Amino acid sequence: MSPWNDATKFMRIAALAIFVYDWALTLPGEIRMYRRQRSITRMSTACLMLILVRYLGLIALVTNFIGFFAHFFVELPKNAPYDACRSYFRVMPIMQCFASWASHAVFVVRTVAICDLKRTGTIALSALAAVVSGVEIFAQLYSFYKFDVGSSGNCLLQYSDDHNLSYLYYLVRDPPSAVRDVRPDRHLQASTIFDVVIVVLTYRGLAVKHFSRSQGNNDGSTPAFNDVLWNSSMLYFAVTTFFNILNLCFYAYYGNSNATVLGAMGIAFTSMMSARVILDLHSYVHRPTTSFQISGLRSNEQGSMSRTSGVPYQAKGTFNGSDQFISDSKMRDSGIGVFRTVETTEYSYDSGRRVRDSVV
Repeated sequence: MSPWNDATKFMRIAALAIFVYDWALTLPGEIRMYRRQRSITRMSTACLMLILVRYLGLIALVTNFIGFFAHFFVELPKNAPYDACRSYFRVMPIMQCFASWASHAVFVVRTVAICDLKRTGTIALSALAAVVSGVEIFAQLYSFYKFDVGSSGNCLLQYSDDHNLSYLYYLVRDPPSAVRDVRPDRHLQASTIFDVVIVVLTYRGLAVKHFSRSQGNNDGSTPAFNDVLWNSSMLYFAVTTFFNILNLCFYAYYGNSNATVLGAMGIAFTSMMSARVILDLHSYVHRPTTSFQISGLRSNEQGSMSRTSGVPYQAKGTFNGSDQFISDSKMRDSGIGVFRTVETTEYSYDSGRRVRDSVV
């Protein structure tokens, strides 16, 4: 038995454990997103994509586990497990493609929104994602048309020497699932085409917004909001590219099941990072805000009275998490800054009698 056999098992277990741990950490944010939906039949696009990218990734991991760890694919009784393996061995590659496609959809929609792409740009980016997805499923199904029942009773994929096109999967997308006899130098340069296109377009879109804002044109975005978009994109790209490079090293060196030692880990992190892209942006947009109400005091208490009615000036506003103060009336006293939750006291006047009401 190769020493990598145990490592392959442990890495699959670790991948599922990390996925479940991340799911538990982000579950409160996921629940908050569900609660903000109008109904189960009218979910937002972001909510639907979160469900797809997270739970298709989970299904891909579970099918990977069953195929590798199950012991019911044995050759007794006659031909029954063999037939079961023949029916099952394509399930995991197909589910991996589905999880990858969900990630594509997340970044296509997100990039179109960031870059304000018109119809032509949207169609071009969608066409690129469709071509990438088609190549992925073709490479997976065409290369893995052989299978075998392992000695421990599990269902294993076998590579075809004559029909192995699995390298096309890495040519357009990461993370990989299997490859044999490839040149690492060639595929390390081309394996992240789709992600590179997304990162370049994201950088360009955010740079344009930054330049427009520096010229005094307010497009409605803030530096903090753009930072959230950029940081989440770079984190996703860095993590998936890291596992892509590691996988390619294993696939270039091994031609058997040892090559898939990090395959499940790649699936887990791609799904996790894609889900976090959605949840981080949702958490930022719906971050808690502070509302407040400030009224003027009496003239001898640093307040100012209306010259016409004798009623103190009222100032109302909202604090949206940044150092901004929005008032619906002009304050005579300058230098009012609100940086945290403010509790004030409102004074109103009626026939010369002061009534004190607490306001938060």
